[in-house]
Amino acid sequence: MPQSRPSNLSSRIQAAAKVKDAEVTEPENVSSVPVGTRLVQLGAYDSETIAAIEWDALIGKHGDLLTGKKRLIQSAESGGRTFFRLRAMGFDGVEDSRNLCSALLARGTPCIPVSAR
Repeated sequence: MPQSRPSNLSSRIQAAAKVKDAEVTEPENVSSVPVGTRLVQLGAYDSETIAAIEWDALIGKHGDLLTGKKRLIQSAESGGRTFFRLRAMGFDGVEDSRNLCSALLARGTPCIPVSAR
């Protein structure tokens, strides 16, 4: 007997459509991001996979704000522990990145404007 459809199937389909509409791309090489590039940090996760899943969820929720932004997942270490920062890039300057964070914060999504180092 086939499994019943998930109760949130329609919201998953809508989220997938927003992902497609956002046309999100990634830089070819994380190390190619020039120092000083404006970014926004959207979270830090235990794995690259979790960070990618969270990006998809953010696109589903805030695709209208993230359209044209590139996903950037950077590994980092602290206290001997490796984690993965989820960031977005594609900003015209400091004000542009701050404006996105203000809009995301107004919707209850944490966001920190940062620069590439």
